[in-house]
Amino acid sequence: MEKHIIIEEQCCRPKFSSNPFRKALLAKREISLSKSSSGSKKRQSGEKPRVLLFVPPYTRAIESAPQNSPLRKLGIETEEVMKRAGTPIGLVRIATEAKARGYEVKIVDSPFEDWNHEEPLLYLPNGGKLIRYGLTDTQIRKIIDEFRPDVVGIQCNYTVQWGNARALSDLIKTIDQKIVVVMGGAHTSGDWKNAIMDSPADIICMNESDKSFSDLLDALTTDRELMDVSGIVYRKNNQIVKTQRKPYVSITPDKNGMLVPDFSLLNMSNYELPYHSAGARVRKTGAWAQIFSTIGCNVGCDFCYIPMVNGPWRNMGYEWFDRHLAEIKKRGVTEVLLEDDHLLHDPLYATVVFRMLKKHDLPWVEEGGLSLFNLIILHKGKEFLNTLPEKEQRSPIYKNVIEALDMGLTAELLIRQMADSGCYGVYLAVESANEESLSKSNKPTINTIQEATIEIVKMFADSGIKVTGGFMLGFVNPPKEKGGKLYIESKEQMRNTVDYAVTLIKAGMDYANPFIVTPLPGTRMWEFQQQFVVRDYDFGWSHERATLATEKWTADELESLRWELMIEANGAEKTKEMILRGTWPV
Repeated sequence: MEKHIIIEEQCCRPKFSSNPFRKALLAKREISLSKSSSGSKKRQSGEKPRVLLFVPPYTRAIESAPQNSPLRKLGIETEEVMKRAGTPIGLVRIATEAKARGYEVKIVDSPFEDWNHEEPLLYLPNGGKLIRYGLTDTQIRKIIDEFRPDVVGIQCNYTVQWGNARALSDLIKTIDQKIVVVMGGAHTSGDWKNAIMDSPADIICMNESDKSFSDLLDALTTDRELMDVSGIVYRKNNQIVKTQRKPYVSITPDKNGMLVPDFSLLNMSNYELPYHSAGARVRKTGAWAQIFSTIGCNVGCDFCYIPMVNGPWRNMGYEWFDRHLAEIKKRGVTEVLLEDDHLLHDPLYATVVFRMLKKHDLPWVEEGGLSLFNLIILHKGKEFLNTLPEKEQRSPIYKNVIEALDMGLTAELLIRQMADSGCYGVYLAVESANEESLSKSNKPTINTIQEATIEIVKMFADSGIKVTGGFMLGFVNPPKEKGGKLYIESKEQMRNTVDYAVTLIKAGMDYANPFIVTPLPGTRMWEFQQQFVVRDYDFGWSHERATLATEKWTADELESLRWELMIEANGAEKTKEMILRGTWPV
């Protein structure tokens, strides 16, 4: 089949980018490098071309809390975005494939290489500032000088960290213009046009890049052409070239399948901290790691970029996951965070995953977000399913749950199996108390059945599993039909979600984690919600800060409501401890 090439005319500075007070870019970026001259020479002389993969240093915003902020009542004068980072699974995946293809690969996880180092990066006229944490530019320069890479890859999964990925690409190009700089990750996949014209990076790798990144390395170091590589974006003759989208990674156990991630490529001592992104650890020695047993999601919520980046749900297979766990045990990992996009898509498969985690003696936290609607179906059974509209009953997202019900699986039994396998915490994706907010986002409204949710939370509590409930505030959704009315969630509706969180805390939920709806590049909401944006990538896209403002509420009002939920549900002391320590939850 002929490969189609899409040509886009290059335009001016993107509508959204890093904060305008950041330093201007120094490196020129008219035409992308299509070859690595140094890498090609190494290949011709029998040496391995060198590839350096970076998680850029991260930043978090700190601003003065408004005088009427709920934080002021706690004696806290600033609003601080918490430090968030984790094991760079995506980089490990592409590095594993590149290593198998004959490249010398090194991964640098900048935030964790110097986790406790913080310094102000940017001051704003209103008193706000960006705090940078991780490696300094001087440290990064030394790494590049010592490794002498032919190609540098930069991960940018989070829109709020775009400014840091952009700055790192500029730093690399000022060190050596001949180094080919490649970017990838969720953000650059969703905002690829802006990413390629608003940074000195040469090439963007889109979506899953397990195979295509190594294909790109081959093209950069051989006579193969860039246009023959699937799913990339680059600049040519003042135009943007985007090649045909590649298929998502196969999970079949053949030569086209995904290799078991090679964790020897990471410095695992970086992950021996007493806390991870889901809170306090249970094992006091060894490293923690984020892993996965399935990829993708078939639900297709309008506010989520997973369908675009990771595609449909696929399980990795029992043998693959068994080898994955054995590999990380060799690297000193003693507990894990399971990052599946939709762990309970197939509950029967999930029960086997639980048994394998127990087999390898790996206590675990579920952090990707458990689907509450599937747990409610497992709890309420076939009679409940029969009460749903016929169209919803036939939905493919419930197919595997119905099969699990037929096999006698219940929510209570599933939760007991989780506890028995070493699960000590889950992230329960409750989202909202409002049916309208969920239905207009293509999310099952079953989540709003509070009685069933209360019973499920109690089951987790009785099993000794801590529950962090995830909630979303500030839905802004487009009309479902032409000429229809847009949907803006009201303050009263958001208050319903606050009350829902408080109710679940009383039922035994340990933490309520309120997030603010944020327009993410690549989601179905992205194009529509841009018209309501009031902040730049650096200061607005963290889910802890309001990005949008509407006729019904301002960004400051939305943030104040989030803090009200946090304090009312979790209590003043627990909230204060969280903020002062800078990680969630306690």
